[in-house]
Amino acid sequence: MGTAQSGWSALAGGLLAAAVAVRRGWWWAAVALAVTAGLLQVVVGDLNIVADLAFAPVAFTLGAHRSRAVRQAGLVASILGVAGAATWAGVEATGSQGTGGPALSVAGMATAAALVLVGGWVTGYVRWQRREALRAHLDAQLRAAEERRLRDLVAIERDRLRIAADMHDVIAHSWAVVAAQADGARYAMRTDPAAAEDALGVIGETARGAMTDVRRLLGRLRDAELAADDDLGGPDELVTRMRASGMTVDVHREGTPDPAVAGAARLVLAEALTNALKHGDLSVPVRIEEAGGPVHRLTVTNRRGSPGAPGEGHGLRGMRERVERAGGRLTAGPTADGRWVVDAELPRAGAS
Repeated sequence: MGTAQSGWSALAGGLLAAAVAVRRGWWWAAVALAVTAGLLQVVVGDLNIVADLAFAPVAFTLGAHRSRAVRQAGLVASILGVAGAATWAGVEATGSQGTGGPALSVAGMATAAALVLVGGWVTGYVRWQRREALRAHLDAQLRAAEERRLRDLVAIERDRLRIAADMHDVIAHSWAVVAAQADGARYAMRTDPAAAEDALGVIGETARGAMTDVRRLLGRLRDAELAADDDLGGPDELVTRMRASGMTVDVHREGTPDPAVAGAARLVLAEALTNALKHGDLSVPVRIEEAGGPVHRLTVTNRRGSPGAPGEGHGLRGMRERVERAGGRLTAGPTADGRWVVDAELPRAGAS
């Protein structure tokens, strides 16, 4: 019987190994395999203590799952597992030990099972809470940045209207003065050369003043275009936050970033990482590739998770609009091999 029991114990270990292997993609299959392995050990009365440690990562996966129903079911299953292990220990110890033996066996088995099952679930739940807190923090920052962008757009539009009015006043007044003085100088040129000379001086002074005013107005236009910048922190800060949530991020950078496109690139990176956190498979590293040059290139790649990947929502539209306003191009979507790729190209200032 010992040989048979060892065989059953090895089979239970194999089932638990399979449960750990499939737990991220098919949590329900992992639970079925783990329950089968546990029942098999109870029925044959042969525990594989080392293999039973695999219950912890399965419980962790349930505790960290996005679905509230799955998390709750995982907690219930963990508690039932502890109760079942304690009951089995009591039954096995009854009649084979002295007074107090069964109680000690039940307490020891319940403690060990709780550490593995409930401890694994609690650890996963804490990871889920950290991930949700980070997601909420990033969403709040993105919403605040979008609100600031909209406020800035309204302010820019008002400023443009003021600039248009100022431009009209500058040009209309200046050219009216120039036209009048030119006519006066033309008539006075023969009869009153001094008056004609004065008129030409006024024309020169008026033209120089108008050019100064136009330069000032154009400067305001340039400043207004750059006013709607964001405040999400630098790319390294974003990556640090994501790594704190449990995401593995591989960063590859080449060249020198262009400050003129840094704001747009930073928003694209933040939104792409947030989508990876929400919808991606966190067991696979997220890859960030950024390269300077005549065209600033930013590529963020992650493995698509289940369920689904992001559609064309506000975030992707906002990324595309921001990149297009900077004169660039953005593509975002799934690939045939199960990845999700965001690719942005932003022309550097002065690049042809």
